[in-house]
Amino acid sequence: MDKTAAFRIDSRQLAQTLYVDLVGRNCQVSDKGVAMAVSAENLARLSFKLAQAFQKVEDDLNAENLPKNQGFTVDAASLEAWSK
Repeated sequence: MDKTAAFRIDSRQLAQTLYVDLVGRNCQVSDKGVAMAVSAENLARLSFKLAQAFQKVEDDLNAENLPKNQGFTVDAASLEAWSK
């Protein structure tokens, strides 16, 4: 079984956007045809790696804003104690 990490669904859209931009920058269209100096497969792999790196940094930055007391639970007894 493959042990590589699965990509998040939202990274696919970001990777597609990056891919379109990278292809546009590496594609030369002339009257003789279309030429690309870089493999389309390599650009696709790079796009997913860039998207994954971007989202990891985003998650790290957002971690500072997440609640720190995630073990806190609210039950009926807590509500009754607060309403006295």
